[in-house]
Amino acid sequence: MTHRIRVLGGACALLLLVSAGCRSASRVTGSYDLRAVKQQPLPFKGGPVGATWIEVTGGTLALHPDGTYERRLLFNSHTGDVSHADSTVQSGKYDRRMSKIVMHTPGGDQTADIVGPAVVMTIRGWRYLFRKPAP
Repeated sequence: MTHRIRVLGGACALLLLVSAGCRSASRVTGSYDLRAVKQQPLPFKGGPVGATWIEVTGGTLALHPDGTYERRLLFNSHTGDVSHADSTVQSGKYDRRMSKIVMHTPGGDQTADIVGPAVVMTIRGWRYLFRKPAP
């Protein structure tokens, strides 16, 4: 009898963990705004790329319930006295693995950490902090 109670208790605990994981998986979907790059608030003035300076001015990350994502980065390029605004967009599929998101890209998988209402990822040595807007 005691063994049966332990087995049932363990099964109930596992069911609670699984259902909690399902609820938290749905919470990761939605839109996130880029808030910081390399732990600095936006706009973030990056280093030179040749004779051009890059300034990251904004961005978004959308994680959709169907397992697709879209990441957009907005930036200004400055070369001498000439400046122009530009953006990059990357989209594809993602998987949730506990407190991580793995985004599948043509150049290889990129992993991001889920930290509360934020997603943190490192791209080419720069750490990007995306945060869900306050409700």
